[in-house]
Amino acid sequence: MNGELAGAASIRSRGLSLGFVGLALSAVFMLGVHIVGSGQIDAVGSTLSTLVFVDGYGWMFGASVLAMAVAAVGLVSLSEGLLRNTLAVVAVCCVLVAVFPTNRSGPLTVSAEIHRYAAGVAFFLVPVAALLVIRRLGRGTVERRWLVRSMAGTAALLVVFLVSHFGVVPEAMQDMRGVFQRMMFVLQLLILAQLLRTQRPATPAVAVRRVPVPVAA
Repeated sequence: MNGELAGAASIRSRGLSLGFVGLALSAVFMLGVHIVGSGQIDAVGSTLSTLVFVDGYGWMFGASVLAMAVAAVGLVSLSEGLLRNTLAVVAVCCVLVAVFPTNRSGPLTVSAEIHRYAAGVAFFLVPVAALLVIRRLGRGTVERRWLVRSMAGTAALLVVFLVSHFGVVPEAMQDMRGVFQRMMFVLQLLILAQLLRTQRPATPAVAVRRVPVPVAA
């Protein structure tokens, strides 16, 4: 029994470490490619996919997405059922996004099509994973409140980002699709981090022994 508990604790520890390290690397690589490519890429109007064309450092975009896949794999090892399957699909889609880049201009290539659909599925499923966890958390908990807010923000940004590709919104909003997607990416990392926090073992309560105090006669 003790061996099984130790094994489960070890798996949980590795999953948490994999998840948090993956998220940290994803954020570092994404921030890095934005810094080195600040003079080449329009962060307001261009999508994240165009970061792959940053001279000499476009690989950092793929590295960031792969690190996000690593974080999802860490969560997969800690989850079960539908949540586990959802996060597994997120991990696979992130790998596809990194392996199949978009094209710079002209008609979409097969690689660009795979890239777009995989990115769309990943962006959609992360808030779905949050919803699955929210249903298990007790009402009024801090974790539940943060997840609800992050999920709602991500879902709203996803809708705005998708709609910005059509002429049904003002042109000013269409020109800001890069901002919407970057905000959505940050919220997705936050959601994954919050999902990892919900998987951390609870701190055991410390029993306090009450010592009777003698009363003076």
